[in-house]
Amino acid sequence: MLKIGKLLWKWRGALVTPPSVAAFVILGECFGLFQFLEWTAIDQFFRLRQAEPADSRIAIVSIGEKDITRVGKWPFPDGVIAELLEKVKAQKPRAIGLDLYRDLPVEPGHQALVAAFKSAPNLIGVEKALGQTVAPAPTLGELGQVGMADMVLDADGKVRRALISAGTPDGKIKLGLAAQLALMYLKAEGITPQPLGNNQLKLGKAVFVPLRRNQGGYVRGDTGGYQILLNYRGVGCRSETEPCPFASISMTDVLENRIPPGLMRDRIVLIGPIAPSLNDLFQTPYSSTLFQTPSPTPGVAIHANISSQILSSAIDGRPLLRVWPNHLNWLWILAWSVTGTAVNCMLLRVRILGKNSFFAGTVPSAFLTGLALTSISYLSFLSGWVIPVVSPLVAACASAIAIASYHNQYQLKLANEQLQKANAQLEEYSLSLENKVEERTRELEIAKKAAEAASAAKSEFLSNMSHELRTPLNGILGYAQILQRDKSLAGKQRDSVRIIEQCGSHLLNLINDILDLSKIEARKMELYPKDFHFPSFLQGVTQMCRIKAEQKEIAFTFQEINQLPAALYADEKRLRQVLINLLGNAIKFTETGGVTFKVGVLESRAPQESGQGKIYKLRFQIEDTGTGMSPEQLDKIFLPFEQVGDSSRKAEGTGLGLAISKKIVNMMGSQLEVSSQKGAGSTFWFDADLPESLNCIESAPDSPASSIIGYRGEKQRILVVDDRCENRSVFVNLLEPVGFELAEAGSGREGLDLVAEFNPHLIIIDLVMPEMDGFEMVRHLRSLPPFKDVPAIASSASVVNFNKERSRQAGCSDFLPKPVQATELFEQLQKYLQLEWIYEKEEKGGRHKEEKSRKDEKIVAPPLERLLVLYQAAQIGDIEAVEREASRLSQLDAKYRSFAARVLQLAEEFEDQKIVKLIEPYLRD
Repeated sequence: MLKIGKLLWKWRGALVTPPSVAAFVILGECFGLFQFLEWTAIDQFFRLRQAEPADSRIAIVSIGEKDITRVGKWPFPDGVIAELLEKVKAQKPRAIGLDLYRDLPVEPGHQALVAAFKSAPNLIGVEKALGQTVAPAPTLGELGQVGMADMVLDADGKVRRALISAGTPDGKIKLGLAAQLALMYLKAEGITPQPLGNNQLKLGKAVFVPLRRNQGGYVRGDTGGYQILLNYRGVGCRSETEPCPFASISMTDVLENRIPPGLMRDRIVLIGPIAPSLNDLFQTPYSSTLFQTPSPTPGVAIHANISSQILSSAIDGRPLLRVWPNHLNWLWILAWSVTGTAVNCMLLRVRILGKNSFFAGTVPSAFLTGLALTSISYLSFLSGWVIPVVSPLVAACASAIAIASYHNQYQLKLANEQLQKANAQLEEYSLSLENKVEERTRELEIAKKAAEAASAAKSEFLSNMSHELRTPLNGILGYAQILQRDKSLAGKQRDSVRIIEQCGSHLLNLINDILDLSKIEARKMELYPKDFHFPSFLQGVTQMCRIKAEQKEIAFTFQEINQLPAALYADEKRLRQVLINLLGNAIKFTETGGVTFKVGVLESRAPQESGQGKIYKLRFQIEDTGTGMSPEQLDKIFLPFEQVGDSSRKAEGTGLGLAISKKIVNMMGSQLEVSSQKGAGSTFWFDADLPESLNCIESAPDSPASSIIGYRGEKQRILVVDDRCENRSVFVNLLEPVGFELAEAGSGREGLDLVAEFNPHLIIIDLVMPEMDGFEMVRHLRSLPPFKDVPAIASSASVVNFNKERSRQAGCSDFLPKPVQATELFEQLQKYLQLEWIYEKEEKGGRHKEEKSRKDEKIVAPPLERLLVLYQAAQIGDIEAVEREASRLSQLDAKYRSFAARVLQLAEEFEDQKIVKLIEPYLRD
């Protein structure tokens, strides 16, 4: 007996440590200390598990971004949903789940949708019954064909549980959408739920046990209703191109009768959105890994997984995910605490890895027990049991550490002072390690905050950059347009103003390209169709590009292949942007030959709905005889910031034009195609389905805004409200010479005070101002009865869609972006003031004769030594030296004046290379 007592005293540490550590770990588990880590471990098991075969009993009709684009609006009209349901019903599915909230009618087609609801007894709609509720479709509610669409989210925002049923505040028990569909399917198989007591249900081969409070890692979690752990079949269904563990087809394919035979027959068919823009997305165990960003799963795919879990467990005996009761979990933790202690004691005793207790016992013990525990837990997971991983692993490791510590203390008692010193060093090392961990943790936290701040600042930076650059550009381009209207300027001064405008416009185009690219990356770019006169649109594009071609001395040809429609309903601005980009590139990379722009109608078809015009399939094709591209270059041309060709042309752009053009063409439902041959030229084309406008659209006037000198009728008063005097000055100098009476205000409050006194016919308001901004001023203005209908045009350098929409909601009639373009300004004034412009008739005859006589005059070259001076100055780009020498030539002899005038004209346009080409033939002679 005495020997047993000594043995127990000797091993007292090994006997006391496991239950003590297990008690602390169990206490921590009861307070949810390991909850998030347990969920993470289960998530890893889901991702490690081999993908299961697709469930042939379920099909999904997905609603993606292309389907929304096809219909053209969201929410879909009831008529579209009714047509979709009729197409699905015709396939004779066993059950239909409509995962769309339809609590309010959306015309047209509401009655057709009601009829479709009533004629489909196997259709189940959705409602949100918990929290912030959303009512079901009234007809389906009356028929009792409604299931809950509520998702149960864990504390980290992921869906790991399925809500089978729940009680509502009015005392009713409601089934979830997936459960209703599964039960409807099983009923046809002769399988119905049978209660077993203790809230358990037998369904076919499966027994369903609800998740109870404080089970499965859900400490103090909301386990209300009838919840089970969701045994996902697999990942997918997150986009229109990603594989899906269920048969899937897009809404467009269903509506256009492209349904594969047998896809839906005798199956559960779920209809729901997968488009990211609709935000019906949830995080799941498959959504993220340790090294990837989250990728959410659509709600309709989660409902499909729940239905599949019920069917496969009831019919096929597929394991359900179940958890142990708490007492088994506690025994499991205690068992691994004992295992960690025993393994560590054995390793310390044999000392295979040395004498150091940490490396000889703790680390190998933690590794071995962790490997064994993870393997057992994973195998249990495959068989349907979710058992704790983190808490027993913590218990095993903590026991190993504790027993190692006890071992060290025991050895210290038997050791001499040298061992005591070693122990002190070990403690110091432990403290130092803890400090380093804390320091590193703080550094990582600071780095994380910095990264989050940088990400959040990206959008704000782009918006601020646009605003700050557009504000001074408004003054530059505004006064360039004002000076161009000044008839007193000399030719050289007018050319200088034109160069200023070209440089400013180039900078503005670069800003717009960068903003367009940021919208593409954020998926915020949208099309805004309107009615426009198509021939005038093409004429404007071709005139602009013909001028560029003439400057390069190459041919430009426009061909109408056949009769084109007079008016279209499309996004005129984006279509023009694409064509000018493609034509500009063709001209830029063509040195000899020319560029051909072809437009033709490939086909036309009747509209899909009444009240719409014909749909024309138009082909836009641009051919050039330029440098062409190799196959390797063709693979890169649509990438952002990628430019091909020689370096001299790369410097002329940002490399964004083709990337943006491709995105816009894709948004139009088409593809931008290209064929090219190195050294022989390129051809770009795309086919766009554009509806004909039913409105009578007149062609735009030929006279530019610069030729407007007045208007007919009474004098119009315009109030300009802007906190920057240079912006107000642009409007005043553009409009006063035309005959408008203008008043200025430097703030929103000053503008309101001036309205009653000035009684304007129209107001131009800046949105961002101190004291009272433009939004608040317009809201105050609309509350005043005398001025509630006065047109108010918002003008701002913040051109994001949010500001445009806010200005309309505040009561603005229209939006005018800065820098202000005179053409857009006059168009809006004509629209809201019903003006008839008076244009200046330019006397072109005399100037044309003068230019013709100058061209017909024979050019005589100066002596060789003078030519060499000009040639060398032009080669190094010294325009001032070229101008000085050309002026000397014109004074030297009258016969050299034609030559000198040509050189001076090219020098004014900074065309040094053209001067070199002009001189070279004379040097060879």
